[in-house]
Amino acid sequence: MTRYKLEIEQDSTGTWVGTSNLELDEGKTTYIVIGETLETLRKSVQEGVDGAIGIPGVEFEEVFLTNSEAIS
Repeated sequence: MTRYKLEIEQDSTGTWVGTSNLELDEGKTTYIVIGETLETLRKSVQEGVDGAIGIPGVEFEEVFLTNSEAIS
C-alpha cells in the first residue's frame, strides 16, 4: 500500500479542497478532490481509492492546512 499526504483546506467560499501529489509509473501527477462539506470530500476520496482513480493500493493521510500554510 502506498500512502500519500492529502492536504486539505477550506477556501473562502466554504468549499473543502484536497490535493495530493502522486508519483506514478508514468510520472508525477496532482490529485485534486473538491467537496461542499468535509464529509463529501472524504467520500469522494474514498471513491477514488476504491477504483475511480485507477491506482490500486493507494491510501491517503489527511493533513489539514491553516490559511497561513495554504498561502505560503
